[in-house]
Amino acid sequence: MKKLILFGFMLIATSISAQDIFFETGMNFTSYAYADSDGNSNDNIKPASGIYMRAGLGSIGDRSSISYGISLNQFNAMGGNGFDLYDWRVTHIGGFAQWNKYFNWYETFGFSAAFELSTMASGKQVLGNNTYKLSEYDEFKGIWGSPRLGLNYQIISTDSVLLALCYNFQLGLNITSGSKEKLSFNTHQLGIKLNIQ
Repeated sequence: MKKLILFGFMLIATSISAQDIFFETGMNFTSYAYADSDGNSNDNIKPASGIYMRAGLGSIGDRSSISYGISLNQFNAMGGNGFDLYDWRVTHIGGFAQWNKYFNWYETFGFSAAFELSTMASGKQVLGNNTYKLSEYDEFKGIWGSPRLGLNYQIISTDSVLLALCYNFQLGLNITSGSKEKLSFNTHQLGIKLNIQ
C-alpha cells in the first residue's frame, strides 16, 4: 500500500511537465473462472457489475502515444446453488502502462493496449447473514497481471479538452499465488474518458 501511495505522489509530481492528464470511469462487468485443487470448476459463479476508475498522464495531440497511471477496479461476482446465495465484493488498486493509437486523421476513433498490475485492496464474501474476508483465501492474494485491449470514440475534441466513449476488455491472472486453487477473471468495461491539456 505504501508503494502505491508513493507511486501516486510521483504521478502527481510529474504531471507539472506532462502534456495532459486524463480521468476515465465507468462500469465493470466481471466473470470469474474458478477451479479447485482437483481441477473441478464451479459453474455457480455468475457475473456481476462494479465500477472502475483510472487517472494518469498521456498525450492528446499525438496519433500514437504512451500513457500511464493508477487504477481502482471493483471485480464483483454472485453465486449460489439455489439454497445458499453469496456475493463477492472485490476491489483492486494498481498501476498501468498503455499504448494508444488513432486510426484516422481527425483522431476520433482509437485503439489501446495496456498492461496493469494490481492487488486486492478489500474483499468480502457475503453468505446469508455471514461475512467472510476474501483476503484469507490464497487464490485472492498476491499480484494480479491484467492485459487489456480497448476502443474509444471521441465525442468532444478541442485544443484543451477531449471527451471519449470507451470500451475495454481485460483479463485478470494471479501471477504470484501459490494456491492449488485457481482463480481468474475477465471484465468488460464501458465508460467515459476525459483528457485535459
